[in-house]
Amino acid sequence: MTHAHVYDFLKQHHMGILSTVTEDSKPWGSAIYFVVDEEFNIFFVTRVKTFKYQNLDRNPFAALTVADEEDQTTVQFMGKISPVEPKDYTDIVFTKLAGIRPKNDINWAPPLEKVYKGDYMPLRLTPSRLQYANYKQFKSDVHDDY
Repeated sequence: MTHAHVYDFLKQHHMGILSTVTEDSKPWGSAIYFVVDEEFNIFFVTRVKTFKYQNLDRNPFAALTVADEEDQTTVQFMGKISPVEPKDYTDIVFTKLAGIRPKNDINWAPPLEKVYKGDYMPLRLTPSRLQYANYKQFKSDVHDDY
């Protein structure tokens, strides 16, 4: 699959499950809304008092799974989470994340616009591994990396 194809898929899908690890090494999944750049960096915002942020504060490595049930397509990431640089904060949070809308619903608002209390932290997942799979396409040469 080409870089452009995977990037287009991610630009059309803004919700995924971020997997972190608790203090006692237990897995924890959190639904997040995100935006992606052309290098496949993932940007999202969370409040500092959330369980997911507390997990990331102790262990900055996470996984993200983005899936489309109808197309039977998934993109999986593994990488390090870091704070977004202050110079990029306004563009990512107020322009890109706040601009997420389903195709046919101009009144829909992302959770970021509905939660008012708490200290927000914009974060970046820098991928060290990315895997794309489309199970709707039949292939006769399926192998472990499909």
